[in-house]
Amino acid sequence: MRQYETLMVLHPEIPEAQTRETIDRAKRLIEGMGGSVNQMQEWGMRELAYSIKKFTRGYYVIAEYSATPDVVRELERTLKIADEILRFMTVAPVPARQSKKAAKMRRRPDSSTAMGSQPTRAESNEQGA
Repeated sequence: MRQYETLMVLHPEIPEAQTRETIDRAKRLIEGMGGSVNQMQEWGMRELAYSIKKFTRGYYVIAEYSATPDVVRELERTLKIADEILRFMTVAPVPARQSKKAAKMRRRPDSSTAMGSQPTRAESNEQGA
């Protein structure tokens, strides 16, 4: 199972009870299909970066969970047809350990091995000045 995060933006005008029911429904769906919810963060009402269906505010909820891709597909299918969801986005965060390619790209040669005995541009400007 992989780690996933799903951000949901809920309709700003639905009652609090319906907001709770929507959050609980998502949690039950994940757990019912064999996933495990690590945490559900409720960020509350926030301004949207751009209007969605003529709304400028939305209720933000982030679900962090472990699941299989089938669970994610079913959750997204359910969120698409729910009227109280304005937008959602699911991401699979990159693990903390580096891949070999990322480690190689971050490694920089030090100036003594990269240039050999040749002076760097800054050193040559100081010598010529």
